[in-house]
Amino acid sequence: MAWIVLPLVFMISGCSLQKMALKSSTPVFEKSVDGMMREGNWEHFKNSSPSNLKFLELLWEQDRSNLKMLSALIKGYAGYTFGVHETLTFGDELAGIDDSTSKKEAIFFYTRVLDYGLFYLDKKGLSRGELLSNNEEHLAAKLQDLSEEDATTLLYTAQSWGSLINLQKDNIALVSLVPKVKMLFDRVCKLRPDIDQNVCDIFLAQYEASRPKMLGGNPENAEKLYLAAIKKHPQHLLIRLNYIQYLLLPGFEAEKYEQQAAILREEFANWGDLNRDSLENRSPYKDVQELNLYNSIAKKRFELIEKYKSKIF
Repeated sequence: MAWIVLPLVFMISGCSLQKMALKSSTPVFEKSVDGMMREGNWEHFKNSSPSNLKFLELLWEQDRSNLKMLSALIKGYAGYTFGVHETLTFGDELAGIDDSTSKKEAIFFYTRVLDYGLFYLDKKGLSRGELLSNNEEHLAAKLQDLSEEDATTLLYTAQSWGSLINLQKDNIALVSLVPKVKMLFDRVCKLRPDIDQNVCDIFLAQYEASRPKMLGGNPENAEKLYLAAIKKHPQHLLIRLNYIQYLLLPGFEAEKYEQQAAILREEFANWGDLNRDSLENRSPYKDVQELNLYNSIAKKRFELIEKYKSKIF
């Protein structure tokens, strides 16, 4: 009902009352974005997210000083873009599609997230110029001014920035900014090492895996980091999927892929028991449903890999 009533309130109320209503409702919107992480149906997530995010975006436009709502918007759009458009882009890459519409959409929405993130950081005292300057010592000092309450926004701004670079590796100017993205992630992981289901563990491994050796990449160390993260978080299936996507597939490691694929098939079957027909829940994943969205993304990407496996190996 609130989703229907609030827009009507905004239409008939004064500006100050609008802002008061928005501020009092912000915790609800923050929790609704967090609740997206429990969605285990990838298709439902894909179809339902755009309208909810657009609604949240329109609400924030009523009070652009509401940084908590902006933070929720940044997290929501980044998660949606990663889960949907970047996943479909991965499928297009496997299929050999050069002119990928999904890639264009991913770039579009990641750019939106980055713009929102830069707006947020500017309000926190870190300007776009300081972020892009060559004075990394000054940037490191400015990042120290950001606190734990800024960690979520900083995380998804950095993730979107890094993904934009990864999607446009032929843009040398963009690639040269990777060290700045790393600085943002380092600050996030210092503030909250276990933020959002241990995404720092995923980033560190992917950072080593995604760069060529001539730019400092270290696939051997990446494998150690991935395997350690998998052992530490065995039910976070996106970690195992990323190990496949960013290390085994580029390295044409067919034997290792089959080993990991066999494990994923079994784990997806266990996770799928959450969608049981009976009332009895035997799934070992019943107590970690906060991983549902990550696992649904991993399942979708694994299905794409299996579909195009013959093109890879």
